[in-house]
Amino acid sequence: MESTQSTPQQWNIPEGTEIRSADDAKLGKVVATGADYIVVEKGMLFPTDYYIPAGAVTNYDGEKAYLSLAKDEVLHQGWDRRPAGYTTETAAYADATTREPTVGTQSVRQSDDRIVVPVHEEELTATRRPVEYGEVRVDKDVIEEQRSIDVPVTEERVRVTRRVVDRAGAESGAFEEGSVAVPVRGEEVDVQKQVRVAEEVELAKEAVQRTERVTDSVRREQVNVDDAGLDTSERARTKH
Repeated sequence: MESTQSTPQQWNIPEGTEIRSADDAKLGKVVATGADYIVVEKGMLFPTDYYIPAGAVTNYDGEKAYLSLAKDEVLHQGWDRRPAGYTTETAAYADATTREPTVGTQSVRQSDDRIVVPVHEEELTATRRPVEYGEVRVDKDVIEEQRSIDVPVTEERVRVTRRVVDRAGAESGAFEEGSVAVPVRGEEVDVQKQVRVAEEVELAKEAVQRTERVTDSVRREQVNVDDAGLDTSERARTKH
């Protein structure tokens, strides 16, 4: 890694800066800074905060700071112990010693020998709400048409019968002129209309259940454990 001409003390490394080793391994982020040390947060790689001397920084590009040692070498420098004479020059130092480890922006639970990382995922749930599909209309139209019915009627007719009679005597009113009126009756048909119910149209609603498939994207978290920087050799165990 190409270094600049600035001295370590001239770099203003702010909190949140990513610290990388000489072999370009990500070590953690700065949680506090001082005149002689930068404090790198504890996490999956560091079991506690690391107090890295400012002189170990060889380059700072504005986003990342690079150390002069490889990752395995950093783990064996004893920087996990607070240096002699170290004082909390700023409140950030005190915060760094008590800050909980995080994965991204979420905190994890940590005890002396265990770190619990919450892993989240999303699942689909569905709610139902009533909607209007439209309406069913029943329209009535009045249609006029011609119909005929046969009605029996009774009427009177006059039948004239003449008979030859030969008897003596005169009837009352003989030889007088006059007329006899015989009334003749019959029936005429008057048409009336009456309303009757010929049919009923009934509309009823029933609830029919069906299954509708809904699809959406869900997210889930995946945890990857990188133990490439863990030195399990006999030399590492005896050194600590």
